[in-house]
Amino acid sequence: VPNDNNQVSHLIRLIDDRDEFVRTKVREQLIHIGEDALPFLQIATRTENLNLRALASEIIQAILPGQLGEKFRQLVLSARGGDIDLEQGVIFLMQFRYPGTGPEKIPALLDKIAEKLGSRLNPDDSPQQVVQQMTRLLFIEEGFAGNDSSYTDPDNSYFNKVLERKTGIPITLSALCLLIARRLHLPIVGVGLPGHYIVKYASATDPIYFDPFHQGRILQRKDCIRLVESVGHQFEEHHLSQATHRETLVRMMNNLVAAYDQTNELEKSRHLKEYINILLGSPRSFPANSP
Repeated sequence: VPNDNNQVSHLIRLIDDRDEFVRTKVREQLIHIGEDALPFLQIATRTENLNLRALASEIIQAILPGQLGEKFRQLVLSARGGDIDLEQGVIFLMQFRYPGTGPEKIPALLDKIAEKLGSRLNPDDSPQQVVQQMTRLLFIEEGFAGNDSSYTDPDNSYFNKVLERKTGIPITLSALCLLIARRLHLPIVGVGLPGHYIVKYASATDPIYFDPFHQGRILQRKDCIRLVESVGHQFEEHHLSQATHRETLVRMMNNLVAAYDQTNELEKSRHLKEYINILLGSPRSFPANSP
């Protein structure tokens, strides 16, 4: 399909044609064109014609999942067999539900918080002091907290909403700690306990485990074991090892799959499963611009 601007402009004018056959064909063609059609469709969402606006929005929503699938594939390729970039991953995931949110907003907000924390740390601080400063800043001064009242709300998994509302679930609040720590070169890593993701300061001799969902409270090894057993799992030593960024992003997506399955939003759930397959390197291909 030649993706020239004239052709796209012509198709846009036919989006709300009276003939249903024409409308269907135009929709298919625009979805096939994909990314190149988006600027024109976005203009159409701002016209006075309400029907045209609604149809253009619907076509944009049909194009975006395939486009995102390609971004996740590039994320995996750029890792060159190593771990993926978690920050890039949570930004792409955010665009699944909030495509209009500027991706630059997330790094800017994280930079700001990291700058505050950095100004309070000294080179000779002990791991305990570092953890204490981080948890005080994030969970007392900045007011981030676990969303106990609406735990299954999908917005707990989208990073723009976590930063905006200052609430999240264990994994997104832990990711917040990881992304702040990365900026300051602190050895803070994720720990994917079954049912409850936490964080640890990875000291070779005496790691410090803490729980961002509960204001960063310090956890002893026995507390971690209790957390695992409380969700019906038998504790195994590997539960305390460092989670990869890829595992973390897949787990965020699985949380969303569960949330959307619960509300019967099966189309969203299907797209997220496709992204999980891409991240796990599944041979199943993701159609370039699937509706």
